[in-house]
Amino acid sequence: MNPGILVYDIGTTSVKSAVFDLSGRPVFSASAPYPTEFPRPGWAEQDPEQFWTAAVNSTRDLFARPELSSVEIAVVGLTGHMNGCLAVDARGTPTYPELIHADSRSGVQSARIRGLLGEDFLYRETANRTDEHLSLPKILWLKDEQEEAFKKTAWFLNAKDYLRFKLTGRLGYTDFSDASLTGAFNLEKRDWSWDIIDALNLPRERFPSVGSSVEEGGVLSKEAAALLGLPSGIPVSLGGGDGACATRGSGIAGGGDAYISLGSSAWVSRLSSAPVLDPGRRIQNFFDLNGRSCNVCGTLQSAGIAVDWALALLRKKESEDYRRIEQDLETVPPGSEGVIFLPSLMGERTPHWDASARGMFIGLSLSSNSKTLLRAVYEGTAFGLKEIIDIYADMAMPIDSLVLLGGGIRSEFWRRIICDVIGKPMAIHPFPTHAISLGAAMAAGVAVGIWPSLDQAPGAGEMKGELIPDPEKTAAYAPYCALYQEMYGRLKPVFDGLAKLRY
Repeated sequence: MNPGILVYDIGTTSVKSAVFDLSGRPVFSASAPYPTEFPRPGWAEQDPEQFWTAAVNSTRDLFARPELSSVEIAVVGLTGHMNGCLAVDARGTPTYPELIHADSRSGVQSARIRGLLGEDFLYRETANRTDEHLSLPKILWLKDEQEEAFKKTAWFLNAKDYLRFKLTGRLGYTDFSDASLTGAFNLEKRDWSWDIIDALNLPRERFPSVGSSVEEGGVLSKEAAALLGLPSGIPVSLGGGDGACATRGSGIAGGGDAYISLGSSAWVSRLSSAPVLDPGRRIQNFFDLNGRSCNVCGTLQSAGIAVDWALALLRKKESEDYRRIEQDLETVPPGSEGVIFLPSLMGERTPHWDASARGMFIGLSLSSNSKTLLRAVYEGTAFGLKEIIDIYADMAMPIDSLVLLGGGIRSEFWRRIICDVIGKPMAIHPFPTHAISLGAAMAAGVAVGIWPSLDQAPGAGEMKGELIPDPEKTAAYAPYCALYQEMYGRLKPVFDGLAKLRY
């Protein structure tokens, strides 16, 4: 039998199950989808029980392949979306749908936290600004608005912690990467910020124990194994948040290296030996899978989800292939004939951290058509990523080169625009849709002693290719980038006014 590592990646749209060999290469993968509910503007929630159903279905699909009959799973790795509020009772039953990373309903609670404790204190204490997209305000919203659910809650978890419970039966654990991006964790002390938690009158006992992603988090129970069609007793790692797993899976080595993960949302991240505090409080810090190094990260809230929205809205036929559409968009010159798109469809994180921000097209005329608007959406997401990358230079952490990963980079058209807008060389990850799972596989392998450390685990290996920016197009995009970066500040009063009308 050949040893392998099984990884579950809980994404925004599906659970992906993937098997890796011990050289770090993905052997096979399968996914099972589930919906995100948007019951009100700014709300985004998922049913955690569907994570488990999707994991079971995708595992059975995966191991139905005859090619995997000779693979013996040595360990299970876990990763999933971060910043959530997944509340469960003492038996592990969800008391309310998970408020996922995109949810921004807790604006009142976020403002209360800032008013009570002060933005400067909060940023120094947690190395992150308090914002509706983080877990802490969502927990307060649950306390304020769902009293019965809050009373029944025994633990505040994130997505991969719930799935670990379903696999092992063990509750009340999380890892440093997820904990450090809740808004309630002190990165310097490597422990929950009890000062914040006590000031908000939240029960200490509902915050889970925290460990390193490379620790073992239990073993596969008989009940779970029977449903999955796997042997019981397989070790399950503690696992890590998708951002931390992506960093290790990206293969970046530090220094001026960084990566862009291009999915429903998009983020830019690089490693640092310690948290880096930004005077403008624009950048996030969260722990690496080793629980010591830090990811210094900026997030664009809507990337792939904005492109998907625009394609669904503007293409002529539902069956029309996006690749053909993108070929047509090549006829539109850089700058989309003077139309700029702001992709803040679910509020914005870096650099503005404003749940009231909304998307918009500016520069429309009677000559604007669906191709103009669609290209502007692709370009707008690239302008947003460029705005994030410029922050690193402001902080004396300039980025020299980037690795591209995530499902969005399968679009050659989109990644070319991103490269030309940002104006820096970019390597293409050899397994772009498996980089997050690869990081989780690395952590799982270390947890059971397959490799002595993350640094010694096999990473991404040789990159698939490299993009070199076209200087003429970079120069052509520059004035549009500058205008893009003015848009939010000029439009903020409008966004605030619309928010009052919505709520």
